[in-house]
Amino acid sequence: MIVDASVLLRAFLPDEHQPSALALIRDHISDQLTLKAPALLPYEIENAVWQAERRGRITQEQADTLIASFANLEIAIIPQVWGELLPMARRYNRSAYDAAYLALAESLNEQFITADAHLYNAVHTYLDYVIWLGEYDS
Repeated sequence: MIVDASVLLRAFLPDEHQPSALALIRDHISDQLTLKAPALLPYEIENAVWQAERRGRITQEQADTLIASFANLEIAIIPQVWGELLPMARRYNRSAYDAAYLALAESLNEQFITADAHLYNAVHTYLDYVIWLGEYDS
């Protein structure tokens, strides 16, 4: 299953969807499913953690612990090729970042789970492989 940063961040930072995100992580850790993501995932995660630290939501120590926790999840990082994202970005008028997740799910024929409401609302009626985190049931 393809996972984006919005889902993973909700597992570690308080949010109404935290229980669903934690269930997904537990299923990954227990080998009930394998989480995969495009190569941009670490950048998105580290930027979000840095922003939380910079805004005083978490301490530097907490930020470092979070990054270590994300790394320990051993999510499969899948490289993508030049030109793979642009058609998907055009088709759904999404950023190349969003298109990276969509294109990866399409190319691997796997489901993609997100907690990004803008992304989900823009594509879920067209792409049946896109799942809203709140609908995840382990």
